[in-house]
Amino acid sequence: MEIKYWLRKSPRLIRGTFKTVDEAVDWMAGELAQYPYPESYGSSDDARLQYVRDTLSLSAGNDVVWGWYPNNSQYVSRALIACPRTADGIPCPQGL
Repeated sequence: MEIKYWLRKSPRLIRGTFKTVDEAVDWMAGELAQYPYPESYGSSDDARLQYVRDTLSLSAGNDVVWGWYPNNSQYVSRALIACPRTADGIPCPQGL
């Protein structure tokens, strides 16, 4: 499935709609706090969050899709999908 089509998922699977990069980075920071990357993955949360900030700040807007296995936990998958996607005919989620 192409990432842009994730926006067609059921609204119950969408955790939020963020109007700013800062809001999206704050959300991802909360996810990393709740589901920490194992130390063996090698980079710090600060580096990960800077990557999110840099990627979402690009003029065209880019997506961030991550998956990892937190210590003693099942696989976690998180995605930040850049909007709007109106050129593709896929509207952004509203009011979440």
